[in-house]
Amino acid sequence: MENRKTILLFAVLSGLIAAAGTLFLIQNQPPGLRSGPGIYIIAGAIVGIGVLVVLIKLCIRESKRRKQAWLEKAEALEDIIELDFDHEPPRDFHREFTFLPEIGKSGKTNRLARGSIADREALFFERSYTQSTGQSTVTIYHCVYSAEAPNWPELSVTPRNPFSKFLRTLGRRKGLLLDDPDFNHAFVVKCEDEPFAVTLLTPEMQRFMLGNTATIWRITHNRVFLIYKGQLKLDRMPTSVDRLKRFWSFVPKEVEAWERRGLV
Repeated sequence: MENRKTILLFAVLSGLIAAAGTLFLIQNQPPGLRSGPGIYIIAGAIVGIGVLVVLIKLCIRESKRRKQAWLEKAEALEDIIELDFDHEPPRDFHREFTFLPEIGKSGKTNRLARGSIADREALFFERSYTQSTGQSTVTIYHCVYSAEAPNWPELSVTPRNPFSKFLRTLGRRKGLLLDDPDFNHAFVVKCEDEPFAVTLLTPEMQRFMLGNTATIWRITHNRVFLIYKGQLKLDRMPTSVDRLKRFWSFVPKEVEAWERRGLV
């Protein structure tokens, strides 16, 4: 999307420059040259403007075609994943979730879907923002899947970066340690209530989360969040929805009743 905008902006600016150059040549060309080389320059500029106009139309047409193709795929998914897409989501919808470290106020919401997962109110959205690297800019995407949850203590299960893994081999023990050494090596666990974390993250739950070590799990604000870094891929969306759905099948009964038993 950003590349198409860049192409269109470049084409428009080039067209304006060519048009300005053409007018300048027409107004300042000596009479004797208007029938000589100057006329070829003017003709070339006009042809260039025509080519740019055609390119702009092709870019717009391709953008509409891709959007329509995406909408058709999204509509086909609605019968599979129990989520209804909002094809014109509010640009700033993601700002409701700025309490998530991965989601800031900047950028925009590109995709939005609502429905139910495991009989719980659920939603999905994609947020993107542009970051400068000094010499260029890159667009960063996050995809968020979320389902309603009890008022559990806040918990995060985040992938360890390579530096954190290296420090761990040197003896630094960051985060809560659990039963599975592979899980401890892959993730950092933080929770305001450690007994809750230990009860929730059973060996079965740990093996389930190890199925994708690039995912971020967060429990906060009465919701469970599954977060990916990267752009939305419609063909992978059912798998992600199923992953969030299967999370509930691994939740122990003790955790389901955690608040009702007055342990929080």
